[in-house]
Amino acid sequence: MARRDLPPLRALTAFEAAARLGSFRLAASELGITRSAVSHQVKSLEQRLGVQLFRRDARRAELTQAGHTYFPPVREAFDMVEAQTRALKPSTADNELTVQVYATVALKWLISRLHDFEKRFPDMKVRLSTSYFDWDFDEKNVDVGLILARNRSPDHYYRTLFRSLLTPICAPELLRGPNALKTPEDLKKHKLLYVYTAEEDWHLWLEEAGVEGIRLSDRLAFDSYILAQEAAIEGRGVAMTIGPFATEEIRAGRLVQPFDLKVQHRHNWLFACNAEHRMKPKIKRFEDWLVKQIAADPALDAYREKGK
Repeated sequence: MARRDLPPLRALTAFEAAARLGSFRLAASELGITRSAVSHQVKSLEQRLGVQLFRRDARRAELTQAGHTYFPPVREAFDMVEAQTRALKPSTADNELTVQVYATVALKWLISRLHDFEKRFPDMKVRLSTSYFDWDFDEKNVDVGLILARNRSPDHYYRTLFRSLLTPICAPELLRGPNALKTPEDLKKHKLLYVYTAEEDWHLWLEEAGVEGIRLSDRLAFDSYILAQEAAIEGRGVAMTIGPFATEEIRAGRLVQPFDLKVQHRHNWLFACNAEHRMKPKIKRFEDWLVKQIAADPALDAYREKGK
Protein backbone atom coordinates (compact mmCIF):
# COMPACT_ATOMS: atom_id res chain seq x y z
CA MET A 1 0.00 0.00 0.00
CA ALA A 2 1.16 3.53 -0.76
CA ARG A 3 2.25 5.64 2.16
CA ARG A 4 -0.34 8.17 3.33
CA ASP A 5 0.25 11.69 2.03
CA LEU A 6 -0.56 13.58 5.25
CA PRO A 7 0.72 16.99 6.41
CA PRO A 8 2.50 17.19 9.78
CA LEU A 9 0.08 16.91 12.70
CA ARG A 10 1.43 20.09 14.33
CA ALA A 11 0.65 22.10 11.20
CA LEU A 12 -2.88 20.62 10.95
CA THR A 13 -3.49 21.31 14.65
CA ALA A 14 -2.45 24.95 14.29
CA PHE A 15 -4.59 25.39 11.17
CA GLU A 16 -7.67 23.75 12.77
CA ALA A 17 -7.43 25.87 15.92
CA ALA A 18 -6.89 29.14 14.03
CA ALA A 19 -9.73 28.43 11.60
CA ARG A 20 -12.12 27.32 14.36
CA LEU A 21 -11.34 30.25 16.67
CA GLY A 22 -10.89 32.83 13.91
CA SER A 23 -7.66 34.11 15.47
CA PHE A 24 -3.97 33.18 15.52
CA ARG A 25 -3.72 34.70 19.01
CA LEU A 26 -6.56 32.60 20.44
CA ALA A 27 -5.20 29.50 18.71
CA ALA A 28 -1.80 30.14 20.30
CA SER A 29 -3.42 30.51 23.72
CA GLU A 30 -5.37 27.26 23.31
CA LEU A 31 -2.35 25.31 22.09
CA GLY A 32 0.06 26.80 24.62
CA ILE A 33 2.49 28.15 22.03
CA THR A 34 3.32 31.62 20.67
CA ARG A 35 1.37 33.42 17.97
CA SER A 36 4.42 33.37 15.72
CA ALA A 37 4.64 29.59 16.18
CA VAL A 38 1.03 29.22 14.99
CA SER A 39 1.78 31.46 12.01
CA HIS A 40 4.89 29.41 11.21
CA GLN A 41 2.98 26.09 11.34
CA VAL A 42 0.20 27.46 9.10
CA LYS A 43 2.79 28.82 6.66
CA SER A 44 4.47 25.42 6.46
CA LEU A 45 1.08 23.80 5.76
CA GLU A 46 0.37 26.31 2.99
CA GLN A 47 3.74 25.57 1.42
CA ARG A 48 3.01 21.84 1.66
CA LEU A 49 -0.37 22.25 -0.02
CA GLY A 50 0.69 24.93 -2.48
CA VAL A 51 -2.27 27.17 -1.63
CA GLN A 52 -2.93 30.11 0.68
CA LEU A 53 -5.29 29.24 3.56
CA PHE A 54 -5.53 32.61 5.34
CA ARG A 55 -5.49 36.23 4.17
CA ARG A 56 -2.49 37.80 5.86
CA ASP A 57 -3.78 41.39 5.64
CA ALA A 58 -6.80 40.65 7.83
CA ARG A 59 -6.80 41.47 11.54
CA ARG A 60 -8.65 38.21 12.10
CA ALA A 61 -7.61 34.81 10.81
CA GLU A 62 -9.80 35.06 7.74
CA LEU A 63 -9.94 31.96 5.60
CA THR A 64 -9.45 32.10 1.85
CA GLN A 65 -11.70 30.05 -0.45
CA ALA A 66 -9.15 27.22 -0.26
CA GLY A 67 -9.18 27.51 3.53
CA HIS A 68 -12.96 27.30 3.61
CA THR A 69 -12.81 24.14 1.51
CA TYR A 70 -10.07 22.50 3.58
CA PHE A 71 -11.35 23.34 7.07
CA PRO A 72 -14.57 21.21 7.29
CA PRO A 73 -12.93 17.80 6.65
CA VAL A 74 -9.99 18.68 8.92
CA ARG A 75 -12.39 19.75 11.70
CA GLU A 76 -14.50 16.60 11.23
CA ALA A 77 -11.42 14.39 11.42
CA PHE A 78 -10.29 16.10 14.65
CA ASP A 79 -13.82 15.79 16.10
CA MET A 80 -13.90 12.06 15.34
CA VAL A 81 -10.50 11.45 16.91
CA GLU A 82 -11.51 13.47 19.98
CA ALA A 83 -14.81 11.59 20.37
CA GLN A 84 -13.19 8.18 20.06
CA THR A 85 -10.42 9.18 22.45
CA ARG A 86 -12.98 10.19 25.06
CA ALA A 87 -14.92 6.99 24.50
CA LEU A 88 -11.84 4.81 25.06
CA LYS A 89 -10.21 6.80 27.80
CA PRO A 90 -11.20 5.69 31.32
CA SER A 91 -12.71 8.53 33.30
CA THR A 92 -13.43 9.16 36.94
CA ALA A 93 -17.08 8.39 36.18
CA ASP A 94 -16.37 5.13 34.34
CA ASN A 95 -17.87 3.19 37.24
CA GLU A 96 -21.13 5.17 37.16
CA LEU A 97 -23.93 4.10 34.82
CA THR A 98 -27.23 5.95 34.40
CA VAL A 99 -30.00 3.78 32.98
CA GLN A 100 -33.13 5.17 31.33
CA VAL A 101 -35.99 2.85 32.17
CA TYR A 102 -39.74 3.21 32.60
CA ALA A 103 -41.02 2.98 36.16
CA THR A 104 -43.03 -0.16 35.36
CA VAL A 105 -39.99 -2.00 33.99
CA ALA A 106 -37.83 -0.87 36.90
CA LEU A 107 -40.29 -1.87 39.61
CA LYS A 108 -41.61 -5.05 38.05
CA TRP A 109 -38.50 -6.50 36.44
CA LEU A 110 -35.15 -4.71 36.64
CA ILE A 111 -34.70 -3.76 40.30
CA SER A 112 -35.09 -7.30 41.60
CA ARG A 113 -32.22 -8.39 39.34
CA LEU A 114 -29.78 -5.57 39.97
CA HIS A 115 -28.40 -7.28 43.07
CA ASP A 116 -26.81 -9.80 40.67
CA PHE A 117 -25.17 -6.99 38.69
CA GLU A 118 -23.91 -5.41 41.93
CA LYS A 119 -22.48 -8.73 43.05
CA ARG A 120 -20.71 -9.31 39.75
CA PHE A 121 -19.44 -5.74 39.43
CA PRO A 122 -19.06 -4.32 42.96
CA ASP A 123 -17.16 -1.28 41.64
CA MET A 124 -20.13 -0.14 39.54
CA LYS A 125 -22.70 2.43 40.65
CA VAL A 126 -26.04 2.16 38.83
CA ARG A 127 -28.51 5.03 38.73
CA LEU A 128 -32.03 4.49 37.43
CA SER A 129 -33.70 7.39 35.64
CA THR A 130 -37.44 6.66 35.48
CA SER A 131 -39.19 10.00 34.94
CA TYR A 132 -40.00 9.49 31.27
CA PHE A 133 -43.17 10.03 29.24
CA ASP A 134 -41.21 10.14 25.99
CA TRP A 135 -40.39 6.86 24.30
CA ASP A 136 -37.05 7.80 22.74
CA PHE A 137 -33.51 7.53 24.06
CA ASP A 138 -32.34 10.50 26.14
CA GLU A 139 -28.63 10.51 25.27
CA LYS A 140 -27.97 13.87 26.96
CA ASN A 141 -28.79 12.61 30.44
CA VAL A 142 -28.25 8.84 30.49
CA ASP A 143 -25.70 6.26 29.39
CA VAL A 144 -28.02 3.46 28.31
CA GLY A 145 -31.72 2.78 28.02
CA LEU A 146 -34.12 -0.14 28.33
CA ILE A 147 -36.88 1.40 26.26
CA LEU A 148 -39.51 1.32 23.57
CA ALA A 149 -38.39 3.62 20.76
CA ARG A 150 -40.84 5.16 18.33
CA ASN A 151 -38.13 7.12 16.53
CA ARG A 152 -34.72 5.59 15.96
CA SER A 153 -31.72 7.86 15.47
CA PRO A 154 -28.76 6.85 13.25
CA ASP A 155 -26.52 8.19 16.03
CA HIS A 156 -27.78 5.53 18.45
CA TYR A 157 -27.10 1.82 18.78
CA TYR A 158 -30.16 -0.37 19.37
CA ARG A 159 -30.43 -4.04 20.28
CA THR A 160 -33.78 -5.82 20.44
CA LEU A 161 -34.21 -7.48 23.83
CA PHE A 162 -37.68 -8.99 23.65
CA ARG A 163 -41.05 -8.43 22.04
CA SER A 164 -43.70 -6.12 23.41
CA LEU A 165 -46.99 -8.01 23.55
CA LEU A 166 -50.27 -6.42 24.56
CA THR A 167 -52.39 -8.40 27.03
CA PRO A 168 -55.35 -7.23 29.15
CA ILE A 169 -55.14 -7.83 32.91
CA CYS A 170 -57.73 -7.42 35.65
CA ALA A 171 -58.66 -8.41 39.19
CA PRO A 172 -60.04 -11.98 39.56
CA GLU A 173 -63.44 -10.73 40.68
CA LEU A 174 -64.09 -9.31 37.21
CA LEU A 175 -64.35 -12.91 35.98
CA ARG A 176 -67.37 -13.49 38.19
CA GLY A 177 -70.85 -12.04 38.51
CA PRO A 178 -73.41 -10.78 35.97
CA ASN A 179 -70.78 -8.74 34.05
CA ALA A 180 -68.13 -11.48 34.07
CA LEU A 181 -65.39 -11.20 31.46
CA LYS A 182 -65.79 -14.29 29.29
CA THR A 183 -65.20 -12.95 25.78
CA PRO A 184 -63.56 -9.76 24.48
CA GLU A 185 -67.04 -8.38 23.76
CA ASP A 186 -67.64 -8.33 27.53
CA LEU A 187 -65.09 -5.50 27.79
CA LYS A 188 -67.94 -3.19 26.79
CA LYS A 189 -69.31 -3.67 30.33
CA HIS A 190 -66.10 -2.50 32.03
CA LYS A 191 -63.86 0.56 32.25
CA LEU A 192 -60.67 0.25 30.21
CA LEU A 193 -57.70 1.65 32.12
CA TYR A 194 -55.02 3.12 29.89
CA VAL A 195 -51.81 5.18 29.75
CA TYR A 196 -52.58 8.51 28.14
CA THR A 197 -49.33 8.52 26.16
CA ALA A 198 -50.19 5.09 24.73
CA GLU A 199 -53.89 5.04 23.88
CA GLU A 200 -53.00 3.00 20.80
CA ASP A 201 -52.44 -0.07 23.01
CA TRP A 202 -56.13 -0.74 23.46
CA HIS A 203 -56.97 0.17 19.88
CA LEU A 204 -54.46 -2.38 18.58
CA TRP A 205 -55.67 -5.16 20.85
CA LEU A 206 -59.39 -4.54 20.28
CA GLU A 207 -58.90 -4.44 16.52
CA GLU A 208 -57.10 -7.80 16.60
CA ALA A 209 -59.82 -9.21 18.87
CA GLY A 210 -62.51 -8.03 16.46
CA VAL A 211 -64.27 -5.83 19.00
CA GLU A 212 -65.86 -2.60 17.82
CA GLY A 213 -67.75 0.21 19.48
CA ILE A 214 -65.58 0.71 22.58
CA ARG A 215 -64.35 4.19 23.43
CA LEU A 216 -61.71 4.87 26.07
CA SER A 217 -62.99 6.89 29.00
CA ASP A 218 -61.54 10.39 29.28
CA ARG A 219 -62.31 10.52 33.00
CA LEU A 220 -59.42 8.40 34.26
CA ALA A 221 -56.04 7.91 32.58
CA PHE A 222 -52.53 7.26 33.89
CA ASP A 223 -49.00 8.34 33.07
CA SER A 224 -47.50 4.87 33.59
CA TYR A 225 -48.44 1.23 33.18
CA ILE A 226 -47.68 0.54 36.82
CA LEU A 227 -50.39 2.95 37.99
CA ALA A 228 -52.95 1.47 35.61
CA GLN A 229 -51.94 -1.97 36.86
CA GLU A 230 -52.44 -0.95 40.48
CA ALA A 231 -55.89 0.39 39.64
CA ALA A 232 -56.69 -2.95 38.00
CA ILE A 233 -55.65 -4.77 41.19
CA GLU A 234 -58.17 -2.64 43.06
CA GLY A 235 -60.88 -3.77 40.65
CA ARG A 236 -61.38 -0.38 39.04
CA GLY A 237 -61.24 -1.73 35.50
CA VAL A 238 -59.18 -3.66 32.96
CA ALA A 239 -55.62 -2.55 32.27
CA MET A 240 -53.12 -3.43 29.57
CA THR A 241 -49.65 -4.85 30.10
CA ILE A 242 -46.94 -4.74 27.43
CA GLY A 243 -44.50 -7.29 28.79
CA PRO A 244 -43.97 -9.74 31.65
CA PHE A 245 -44.59 -6.97 34.15
CA ALA A 246 -47.63 -8.47 35.85
CA THR A 247 -46.06 -11.90 36.40
CA GLU A 248 -45.75 -11.61 40.18
CA GLU A 249 -49.30 -10.30 40.60
CA ILE A 250 -50.72 -13.07 38.41
CA ARG A 251 -48.75 -15.70 40.31
CA ALA A 252 -50.02 -14.28 43.60
CA GLY A 253 -53.62 -14.22 42.36
CA ARG A 254 -54.01 -10.44 42.50
CA LEU A 255 -54.40 -10.21 38.73
CA VAL A 256 -55.48 -12.52 35.92
CA GLN A 257 -55.27 -12.47 32.15
CA PRO A 258 -58.90 -12.91 31.10
CA PHE A 259 -58.01 -13.74 27.48
CA ASP A 260 -55.26 -15.73 25.79
CA LEU A 261 -54.87 -13.26 22.95
CA LYS A 262 -51.50 -11.44 22.92
CA VAL A 263 -51.07 -8.77 20.25
CA GLN A 264 -47.73 -7.53 18.93
CA HIS A 265 -47.12 -3.90 19.80
CA ARG A 266 -45.69 -1.62 17.11
CA HIS A 267 -42.40 -1.37 19.02
CA ASN A 268 -40.23 -3.91 20.84
CA TRP A 269 -38.17 -3.55 24.00
CA LEU A 270 -34.68 -2.32 23.16
CA PHE A 271 -31.30 -1.71 24.68
CA ALA A 272 -30.08 1.71 23.51
CA CYS A 273 -26.95 3.82 23.82
CA ASN A 274 -24.93 6.37 21.87
CA ALA A 275 -23.39 4.49 18.93
CA GLU A 276 -19.97 6.03 19.59
CA HIS A 277 -20.05 4.85 23.21
CA ARG A 278 -21.21 1.30 22.56
CA MET A 279 -17.84 -0.30 23.32
CA LYS A 280 -17.22 1.61 26.53
CA PRO A 281 -16.46 -1.04 29.18
CA LYS A 282 -19.26 0.01 31.53
CA ILE A 283 -21.84 0.05 28.72
CA LYS A 284 -20.76 -3.25 27.17
CA ARG A 285 -20.70 -4.80 30.63
CA PHE A 286 -24.28 -3.78 31.34
CA GLU A 287 -25.53 -4.80 27.88
CA ASP A 288 -24.01 -8.28 28.16
CA TRP A 289 -25.38 -8.73 31.69
CA LEU A 290 -28.85 -7.55 30.64
CA VAL A 291 -29.00 -9.95 27.69
CA LYS A 292 -28.04 -12.87 29.94
CA GLN A 293 -30.71 -11.92 32.49
CA ILE A 294 -33.35 -11.88 29.76
CA ALA A 295 -32.20 -15.23 28.36
CA ALA A 296 -32.46 -16.82 31.82
CA ASP A 297 -35.97 -15.52 32.60
CA PRO A 298 -38.68 -18.14 31.81
CA ALA A 299 -41.36 -15.44 32.14
CA LEU A 300 -39.98 -13.97 28.91
CA ASP A 301 -40.34 -17.15 26.85
CA ALA A 302 -43.56 -15.89 25.26
CA TYR A 303 -41.92 -12.55 24.52
CA ARG A 304 -38.82 -13.73 22.73
CA GLU A 305 -38.52 -13.04 19.05
CA LYS A 306 -39.79 -15.94 16.97
CA GLY A 307 -37.03 -18.30 16.01
CA LYS A 308 -34.83 -17.30 18.96
